[in-house]
Amino acid sequence: MQALKILAYSVIALYILVALLLYIFQRKLIFYPGKMARNTNLNLSSHQHEVFLEARDYETIHALYCEGTRPEVILYFHGNAGDLSGWKFVTEDFSALGYAVLIIDYRGYGKSTGQISEQGMYADGEAAYEYLTKELHILPQNILVYGRSIGSGVAVEVATRYLVRGLVLESPYTSLSALANEKVPFFFPSLYLRFRFNNLHKITSLTCPVVLLHGTQDELIPPTHSQRLLNAIQTKKKLILVKGGGHNDLGSFPEYAQFLQEDLPGFFH
Repeated sequence: MQALKILAYSVIALYILVALLLYIFQRKLIFYPGKMARNTNLNLSSHQHEVFLEARDYETIHALYCEGTRPEVILYFHGNAGDLSGWKFVTEDFSALGYAVLIIDYRGYGKSTGQISEQGMYADGEAAYEYLTKELHILPQNILVYGRSIGSGVAVEVATRYLVRGLVLESPYTSLSALANEKVPFFFPSLYLRFRFNNLHKITSLTCPVVLLHGTQDELIPPTHSQRLLNAIQTKKKLILVKGGGHNDLGSFPEYAQFLQEDLPGFFH
């Protein structure tokens, strides 16, 4: 009996310890930001320009603006790792088709100031949208918001708060808390997770068309997340399942090339 009590107390103590560690280190477990000195040379092309935006809480947000020949602009929110020194390459596919692109590094990433937080990342997305509409005078109906992985949370927030032409979500999640519960179900991380990004709740209020892209072999964020989001969307929508695609390789599949050539210019009209 005494041995059982000791075992039970040990299990409870271990559970509390793991839960405490998950709570304390959750930012480091979710986000893997790259860092750059302010004077880092990104070796940009002539049509690419560095810009520094000011968020509403006065943090400085580093961004790249790539000029285009079409009226539409892609407002791109990238994944949870790296910075613009690597993510700048995702603009090439859009630039090749004539789209202008604005891509930002969230606070705490690259040359951006501040500490990562959910509300802070929403403020970063707001600063990017307002730069396009107020500084560059881009019409809202020409802005296509694109969110990849963790960036889908920022993209959905922007698309629900502002007028936009359309929304693209690549490898999105229903909510970060739901995803966390799937990954470590025995520790109920949603009870103490500070980063919620509840896409499933917000997406029901969208009024713009939505395209979702997801790899059938995505082990980080299963494609069932996109299916649940699709079912919740009340406006024009399309789910593109990339057969054999994982989490970070959709751009290498023909379905993605078809999306760029056909859906991106055609679906949002």
